[in-house]
Amino acid sequence: MSSDALLRAEGLSASYDGRLVFRGASLSLGPGLYTLQGANGRGKSTFLRLLAGAQLPDSGEAWIAGMSLRDAPRAARRRLGYAPDESHIYPFMTGRDLFRFVANAKGVAPPADPDDFSADLGLGPFLAVRFDAMSLGTQKKVLLRAAFIGSPRVVLLDEPSNGIDAAARRALFEKLCDYAADATILCATHDATMIEETGATALAMSQICLGPSAR
Repeated sequence: MSSDALLRAEGLSASYDGRLVFRGASLSLGPGLYTLQGANGRGKSTFLRLLAGAQLPDSGEAWIAGMSLRDAPRAARRRLGYAPDESHIYPFMTGRDLFRFVANAKGVAPPADPDDFSADLGLGPFLAVRFDAMSLGTQKKVLLRAAFIGSPRVVLLDEPSNGIDAAARRALFEKLCDYAADATILCATHDATMIEETGATALAMSQICLGPSAR
């Protein structure tokens, strides 16, 4: 494994109800922007959940900036940002509530209200709105902003450009390119335009896993 790797995984495996999703998933990534490629059902979202500590693997281990998610989960998560494809936030929470919650969990101050990235995403008018009153696109933008709280060394994003407007896409692409100079960003995406415009390095699930995603 590379000595400068910020995101490492060795032998991760996952299954649901006895059905193997993938096994032996391993990677070692230094700073840069990377995208996971593969057809639906090949385990991209599951792989990100394992790397984020949102789901326990059947086997294997992952490290975030040198911290083991298994042995030092709190320290690892403080170095990590994660935005899933779908929002599972309490409906009564506002954007500001979520930012404060994430900041408190990481032991850092919440972002300014609004900060530059929130403003670039067009979130200013919506930070006091409850999640159940937000559009899906606004929910996605709140999750994206929250993923960068605390300046994480590793950022995991599941379909980050899904459902957001053109101005927010431009702001997101600029953020990804700038931030990846000193951090590792791994995205699962089907957005060919995003890959082309950001110059992301594509990683196929078949390169990472032994099977059945390697088929």
